[in-house]
Amino acid sequence: MAALTERAGRGGAAFRRLASMSARDVLRNPLTGISMWFMTGIVLVIYVSMWLAFVVLGPAPVVVLDTDDPAVPSALERAGVRLVTDDAPDRNTRVTVHEGSALVVLAAADQAAWDPIWRGLRDAGVPAHDVTVTDDEGDVKIDPLQENLGIVVLVGVASLAFVGTTVPLVAMRERGLLRLLGVTPLRRSTFLLAQLPLRALVAVGILVLTTGIAVWRRYVDGVDLLALGVSFLLGAAMLFALALVFAARSRNAEATQQTMVMVTIGLVFASGGLLPQSILPAAVQVAMDCLPTTWFAAAASASLTGAEPFLPVPALWGLMSLVTVAAGVLAVRWFEWDQSERDGGTTTTSDTQREVAA
Repeated sequence: MAALTERAGRGGAAFRRLASMSARDVLRNPLTGISMWFMTGIVLVIYVSMWLAFVVLGPAPVVVLDTDDPAVPSALERAGVRLVTDDAPDRNTRVTVHEGSALVVLAAADQAAWDPIWRGLRDAGVPAHDVTVTDDEGDVKIDPLQENLGIVVLVGVASLAFVGTTVPLVAMRERGLLRLLGVTPLRRSTFLLAQLPLRALVAVGILVLTTGIAVWRRYVDGVDLLALGVSFLLGAAMLFALALVFAARSRNAEATQQTMVMVTIGLVFASGGLLPQSILPAAVQVAMDCLPTTWFAAAASASLTGAEPFLPVPALWGLMSLVTVAAGVLAVRWFEWDQSERDGGTTTTSDTQREVAA
């Protein structure tokens, strides 16, 4: 028992030292920190630009209102919406609010900016999921930022995992640093886990940013922080575990970086970040829903924007947990300190010591 306690103490001390060393390496290199946020910033800029183009910019809304709720007219006017009668020649929008649900119909020929209408309806107490926006030709209008906020979380964490974690580990192997660590009693699992604390802190920053956007835009009536926290924890753990699998045996840092960037960009396409799944063939939708990254984006979107997931959120949690455990085990078993392990080279001192201890 005393030997196990002593071994655990040594493992904890090694973990703390390695985590501190990893954090210092990141902080000493500003480009590494920038790269961790780069993909998040790019994707967020894209969706904010789309939100401005399709929701905020355009002719001012001139609204014909039909409602039995006395709070709606004053709320819309406070939001900057001009209300007119049905015979006004410059009307370009019709808003109908009954029994807590709102239908906003925009003139297709001169589509008004409907962001003030959204804010006014939310101020009047209309639930976010009960506001429907279409044009007079029947085409449903969406808020691109609301539709893809879960994708922003996914891409942010994925870039941290695949670019900000996998590539530095492969670079350490390429430079021979891992070979030096391999001749110590350091466990693979301890070393891999020690790479995560600072990166996990940065990931929390991405979560805080996206949650702030959801609250500011009032995409939901109240953020379920517990459900969001569980979805984020499991999704982030899954992505980091998958990243460590990639890092387990890769040898060339430059090739790995190019591959990981492409993987991260591909996740935007594969998880519905550019084309809504509703317009894709059924077979493609099923294939996208089978991707672990889609599970993460769907679970995050459910809490941030109230989007209906294709599976119950607890089921998505279970699937992400299974992938996390499987990928974590593979990462530890496959991890190589040096390519000689794969090529049939000599066993490292750390492996010999662990075999003796076992």
